[in-house]
Amino acid sequence: MTDTTDDIAEEISFQSFDDDCKLLGNLLNDVLQREVGGRFMEKLERNRILAQSACNMRLAGIEDTAELLEKQLALEMSKMTLEEALTLARAFSHYLNLMGIAETHHRVRRARSMTHLSKSCDDIFNQLLQGEVSPEELYSTVCKQEVEIVLTAHPTQINRRTLQYKHIRIAHLLDYNDRPDLTHEDREMLIEDLVREITSIWQTDELRRHKPTPVDEARAGLNIVEQSLWKAVPHYLRRVSNALKKHTGKPLPLTCTPIKFGSWMGGDRDGNPNVTAKMMIFMEPLARN
Repeated sequence: MTDTTDDIAEEISFQSFDDDCKLLGNLLNDVLQREVGGRFMEKLERNRILAQSACNMRLAGIEDTAELLEKQLALEMSKMTLEEALTLARAFSHYLNLMGIAETHHRVRRARSMTHLSKSCDDIFNQLLQGEVSPEELYSTVCKQEVEIVLTAHPTQINRRTLQYKHIRIAHLLDYNDRPDLTHEDREMLIEDLVREITSIWQTDELRRHKPTPVDEARAGLNIVEQSLWKAVPHYLRRVSNALKKHTGKPLPLTCTPIKFGSWMGGDRDGNPNVTAKMMIFMEPLARN
């Protein structure tokens, strides 16, 4: 009975994932129809079918047919102008980004649906206590624990910050779409918001048009703090504190800092001649704020 229930839950879970993928894929197609026209969409679909068919043939071990399809795909793409090839690459790139957003949302949704997280703070503390670790020892060890996360700049970061913000908004809209109490009007407005975000993504230049300076790299890296760490770290520490109070009777002290942060951004002078002492003086208050 349990296996059957788990199978049904898994099927429902992946059905939600498929629904999200179909929703975002269909909306992207609608946006592209308006932005690039039906004639180009026919070329895009023809190339997609050839690529998918060739991949399926290789997976099935039918190499000869796969090679023929790949040659046909290469011929189709060779007939494209540079502008058409760029548009094709952008379309598939945005499609894959949207599928990545749907997959990440699916992982979060599955984690929320689990009644028992096997590696949660509560579960780990419980296992330690059952392994003959005393509550006093557990409390003392957790309070003394220190993890320092050092942030470093990545000039090869592909997505510009403006695109990252749009991807985050789409993820929030998918989360909102999971609510069971949405009315028909709510869902219509949600679809309009998704179309607006996807259209905005398509109309946004994905490429940086100038070489990033150390300050640009540092600002992009510090953006991670604003996007993720600012909320995630306090949330995690509350979970640790609540689990600690449950198992030892005492919460995490306010003076305890299990997680600390450092940064090399704008201060890593190993091989970068643009990072000077003047640059480091400028970056220090920026990172601190």
